[in-house]
Amino acid sequence: MNSKKRKFLSFFSLGVLGFLTYGVFKNLSSLSSPPPKKVMVLFEEIEKAKDILFKENFIVIKTGTNFKVFSRKCPHLGCLLSYSLEEGLIVCPCHQSKFNLYGKFLSGPAKKDLTTLNYRLTYQGLEVEVF
Repeated sequence: MNSKKRKFLSFFSLGVLGFLTYGVFKNLSSLSSPPPKKVMVLFEEIEKAKDILFKENFIVIKTGTNFKVFSRKCPHLGCLLSYSLEEGLIVCPCHQSKFNLYGKFLSGPAKKDLTTLNYRLTYQGLEVEVF
């Protein structure tokens, strides 16, 4: 075998090995992501906020006896969402994406609905899983 072929096979083997190593480490890092943080929200706090409560990382909306919990990050670029009392909508102050109280995308650059977060009802309130 001549030296050009040997050199090519060497580089090719290193490339394949690097690609496989990258794949293994990429999968291992996703397996070690931290578990979600659990945050308690008391029913009294939701009632005081008039059934729509904005916390640091999430939004709680009460409709009748049901609850919806969404991430407070806009799906467009991650800005913290706020509430427009005049429009009755959840709005991104950065780029004006708009969402209804069910988390559905209405307009703006976001193009996706709000991310729904898991929660568990307790006798005191909601235990929300925040990432």
